[in-house]
Amino acid sequence: MKIIITENQYKKYKHLFEQSVYDEEEPYRNTDYGNDDYNDKEGMRVNGNIGSLPIRFEYSEEKVDDNGEIEYYGEIIFYGDEFLGVIATDKRGYLLEFDFYSVLSEEDIRLQNVLKEMGLYFEFEHWLDSEVIPQIKD
Repeated sequence: MKIIITENQYKKYKHLFEQSVYDEEEPYRNTDYGNDDYNDKEGMRVNGNIGSLPIRFEYSEEKVDDNGEIEYYGEIIFYGDEFLGVIATDKRGYLLEFDFYSVLSEEDIRLQNVLKEMGLYFEFEHWLDSEVIPQIKD
């Protein structure tokens, strides 16, 4: 839940915000208010687990197509490998598709194929829908 407050309200209750137990959960902060050209999400990380294995998505940039689809580019660290690629969503933020390829292997290894072989494909899609996309979409 997001709460919008005025600057005066913030100054009045600043001490409460600074003592918040939720401060450490924020993966990034927008410190450049009013500058739309500044990409404050670049380098933002979303950590999670797929099955019992750790996974991390690191955001790099996004592109909005003419039809409103949004492509989020980044890197995924999973199962001892690094994968570069894209997550495509519609304009409402619903996952359309994703494609990530291994940068450590000379072979054409795709993350989606690795996940299918491990039986974790649908759990990965759920992680994208519930964790990654909501955080990078703002």
